[in-house]
Amino acid sequence: MPRRAFIADLQKVIECVSIAGISDVEQGGDDGEFTFQCVADATSFQISALIPDLSEYPSDHTCMIFAPDDAPRRVAGALADLSDMATGKTVVQILELVSRKLESTDQDGDQQMLNSQYDSGDELDDDDDFEEDDYFPDDDMAPQPTLGKQDRTSTAEGFTKPTSVFRHRIRSDLMTAKANGFKIGHLGGLMDGLGCYVSLSIRMSKLGVSEEAMRAWQVEPSEYLVVVIQYPNGYKSMDSMKAYDPTTARRNVDFRVGISNTYKPTMQEAIHAFTLLSKEREKRLELESQAESQQAHQKGFRNSFISRPLNELLNERFPALLHYRYNGMPWHGAEAFYNDHYGTNFAHSNMGISDRYLEPEVVSAAYPPIVIADHIMQSATTEHSLPLVAMQFVLRHFVRCTEFCLICFSRMPDDLQAIKPYVCDKPLCLYQYMSLGFGPSIEHEILSQPKVVDLLISFCYTSARGGSLKDFPSGLSLMVPPSSVYEKDYANKQAVGYRGTGAIQVPTTGQTSPDPIKCRYNAATHELIFDYQSDKCPVRFSEWIVLRTEDNPQPLHCRVTETAYYPTIKISDPVKPYFLELDSYSGTHVPSKPPQKIVPPVNEFRAATFQIYSQNFDELDDFFKREAIHALLDLLPGVEEMKQYLARKAQSALSSWVDRLSPAVLGILRWIIASNRACIVQVDDETSTLQQKGEERLYGMSGWTQFRFAMGAPDKERRFIKAVRDTTDRLKLKNPTLFAWHGSPLHNWHSIIREGLHFKDTAHGRAYGHGVYHSLDINTSMGYCGYGPTGEYWPKSELKVGSSLALNEIVNAPSEYISRSPHLVVSQLDWIQTRYLFIKSGHITYGTAPTSGTIKEAKPLQFIDQDPNMTPRGASDKVIIPLHAISGRKPPQSQSVKSPNKRRKAQGTSVYDAIDLDADDDDDAASVATLDEDLAILVDEDVHVPAPDYDPLPTPNSTKAKSKAGGFLSKLVGGKSSKPLTDFVPGTLDYSTLPMLTEPAWATPPATNRLMRDFRDLLKVQSKEPMHELGWYIDAEKINNMYQWIVELHSFDPSLPLAKDMKAKSIKSVILELRFGKEYPMSPPFVRVIRPRFLSFMQGGGGHVTAGGAMCMQLLTNDGWSAASSIESVLLQVRMAMSSIDPKPARLESSGRQDYGVGEAVEAYIRACNMHGWTVPAGFREMAYGGASDSAYTF
Repeated sequence: MPRRAFIADLQKVIECVSIAGISDVEQGGDDGEFTFQCVADATSFQISALIPDLSEYPSDHTCMIFAPDDAPRRVAGALADLSDMATGKTVVQILELVSRKLESTDQDGDQQMLNSQYDSGDELDDDDDFEEDDYFPDDDMAPQPTLGKQDRTSTAEGFTKPTSVFRHRIRSDLMTAKANGFKIGHLGGLMDGLGCYVSLSIRMSKLGVSEEAMRAWQVEPSEYLVVVIQYPNGYKSMDSMKAYDPTTARRNVDFRVGISNTYKPTMQEAIHAFTLLSKEREKRLELESQAESQQAHQKGFRNSFISRPLNELLNERFPALLHYRYNGMPWHGAEAFYNDHYGTNFAHSNMGISDRYLEPEVVSAAYPPIVIADHIMQSATTEHSLPLVAMQFVLRHFVRCTEFCLICFSRMPDDLQAIKPYVCDKPLCLYQYMSLGFGPSIEHEILSQPKVVDLLISFCYTSARGGSLKDFPSGLSLMVPPSSVYEKDYANKQAVGYRGTGAIQVPTTGQTSPDPIKCRYNAATHELIFDYQSDKCPVRFSEWIVLRTEDNPQPLHCRVTETAYYPTIKISDPVKPYFLELDSYSGTHVPSKPPQKIVPPVNEFRAATFQIYSQNFDELDDFFKREAIHALLDLLPGVEEMKQYLARKAQSALSSWVDRLSPAVLGILRWIIASNRACIVQVDDETSTLQQKGEERLYGMSGWTQFRFAMGAPDKERRFIKAVRDTTDRLKLKNPTLFAWHGSPLHNWHSIIREGLHFKDTAHGRAYGHGVYHSLDINTSMGYCGYGPTGEYWPKSELKVGSSLALNEIVNAPSEYISRSPHLVVSQLDWIQTRYLFIKSGHITYGTAPTSGTIKEAKPLQFIDQDPNMTPRGASDKVIIPLHAISGRKPPQSQSVKSPNKRRKAQGTSVYDAIDLDADDDDDAASVATLDEDLAILVDEDVHVPAPDYDPLPTPNSTKAKSKAGGFLSKLVGGKSSKPLTDFVPGTLDYSTLPMLTEPAWATPPATNRLMRDFRDLLKVQSKEPMHELGWYIDAEKINNMYQWIVELHSFDPSLPLAKDMKAKSIKSVILELRFGKEYPMSPPFVRVIRPRFLSFMQGGGGHVTAGGAMCMQLLTNDGWSAASSIESVLLQVRMAMSSIDPKPARLESSGRQDYGVGEAVEAYIRACNMHGWTVPAGFREMAYGGASDSAYTF
């Protein structure tokens, strides 16, 4: 087996190592780890190597090699490069690689020579043959145990001893998490003390995040945020975590955060999530997933936009933060303490804890309680659930992600309002954000939203040309051309101010450029030749240069492709900048004229000079940084051209376009896209019909390109709606909000979409007070846009942005504005919410005629009723705003087509609710049904704790935890007790009053045999368990048809309203009917109530019983059913659903109506499936009606 092969190879090396410079080989603390001493630079270093998945050894496994903290940069860099080369190598070959790479020598000074049987060419082999299936070990699907330190409950093999106390603690922790609003799941040997996974999840719709934020984060309201915890050595409680140091904690607990369409991952998805991949393989999988997402919405467990930072936060900092929490600090104090003392050598006990670390955190009240809950602070006991605390910590950084830097996790400035997370202003954070791939995928953005990418580039270009750009991609060490390169190409001044007045002069000091290098250039063969050969080639392979010939002053940007034949070198096809030229007649900038005809290059060498991309961007003056940005953007291909390249090169990144995009250009493009903190979505879709466009487009802006536009923190929508509600209630407003225009010069929009609307800077004076200026007249706002001949747009832009306007929604209280005439000046930023962004093309492409027609406007069928006295006027008519502009909300008196009613949050006192959370029930009607395997860990054993198998460390609140667990479980299933607690009498049901069926004609032997086996298994369980503990009963003597079972549910918890109603009516049981089809067990049974009648949900009832008596559970549809499900688990979940009191408890009808009919149950079942999007099983009506022809019915 692979593991044995690794152990044998390692043992041989430990006993006898004969590799130059290698000594003291030892087995490491983790499974697959070994350490050794290696000589490098005349110094011996202890190096660690780790093979994370031994099931692939010794063919396709990966290997990570770690340098010690005190290793020089050369040694650390060399070892980092070796990790990819070590893939598929044996232990001996890995040691030989390290020795050779570090040029290690033995005592005689000899260097290591690789084994002649070892193929050194493998180092350069691509891993294209590495199949995705290789991620999953085939010899053991459960996580492998580690060989770290063992605690008291660990066995010699590294697992945890599964005592009764251990199992009780698991149930207590998980039930506490469930009671706090999260769905729980598990995989592997959780209750047996083996390696396992535990997952906690919650639907996105419950987190109070606006639909705009979810769109920006690329998640759906129905999806789950999932935290998966891996326990390689068995489950570890909070008590264990408090005793671990951070290193030991990481060996015993590992975390992954992701998004899924169901509440927990599959075993393969969990193993995949914790598999360590090479950077190349990880990038390839990311591109593959993006390609799939273009075709259809992804299913299964996947990374979210913030998974990688959160995974590092949980695994690197969370254990230490827990220690600080138990020293009395809240989360924000613990995080601040960590950041302030990270890397210090002093013991925490000697530091003293400042009062600022102990101050309670002030959190926005707009967040739902589940987002800001703190189990450690709010728990009545000191026995805390580690999964729950971890999940609450994840919610803190997921929902409030824009409040923290994605790298160092320090708090961002309070005045920064962003809908997408970003990094702080530390250059190192920006470097890590870009280099580690934490930012958004530029390839995905170009493919999915090309017009938005065009807009972002245009805003940045205009801001740089206008001298307004203040934030730069610092810390990335981008190598750009020297500033002297641009002296002949640009005017070397950047206009600023209103309507382009004023200019920033060129700095006279601080910038020096190297002299150009002389050469001769052959344009036909793309070769350079040097007449004065020096000892060393002046350029290196893959460097970029700026070349100019004496007969053509236009700069040519080229990549060096070959230097082996110096003094002749080869370069790539030149990239020519696309300039805007000043039109002397109109005074506007237009694209340069294309050549009339293409002249083939002459095959001869001509005198030329070039300069290398040798200037570090970070060292430039701000003026030259702006110049470098807009000059490099002149080299960038158009967005459509980049999109076509990505379409041709499927699953390739833009970085592979090495001869067209320099690293500097690519770095600036990545920074432009990644630093956008607003949600911008283009409204117009050329493939849509005119009517569909009318439902999205705002009416009254003919000729303008429209974008849906949202800014601000994820809770900004909630704060805005709270202001709307408070003001509406206070002023008795008929129209709670109004819409108005906001205009700003083009060079300001790059900063607006990153910082949000504010009034910190004065651009046009403050004659009417301090605030954000708005107008109901579009012409007034356009006067503030600098609209006219001064704008300089990005030459490759298809939008050719000439002017930009925002349409904002504002609280309709003009009397409380700073000013209401001639402008609406609003100082309360929570009163403003951006809705639309409008772009007007200022110029046309050279050589094309202007288009006379525009998109024909169509009024939306669903629109918002506005205040007639405060309705804004657009470019072509009064503005009519589609209902879709207000995500998830139905304004009063909105003109709309009737739609099915949705349950709304109970605390919503106004019909002007901003965010429809799709009800707050955590049941099967609104979420994925919990599998019976996850329910079983809560109910399959007595929750009372017997005497422990050993003398455990005392816990002060163990008895409280015990009673709490028992109380929670009793609400689920009507808890156990030591004596019978039921008045149910079996065998008293009169079957003559029930609709008994004969065996159907379509009965098949496989289905019949499976049903008989399941029936026998059920009777065995019934014979062994006490009646009051089981809660259901089947009379075997009365079942003559295997395709129809009658089951009685009884002995409900007496405290439940359902049990009280049954007692008041002298009803001893709820009678269920289960009907099975010919496809069973591949299709679920049809489960319905025969009697008594329940109150429907519309009448105030619950219990997942529909108005027709059918059970409303995803488990009983094709989407939730599994062929491995047992009927016992079905009865358990049905009973639990009836016993659920969330959102409403089940109640009985007060009238004495007859039993439910099968016809009304069938129709109710189909209605429930259609409402929730569940799949109705094939042949359902035939099965439900006991053999009636299915052709007579339609679905």
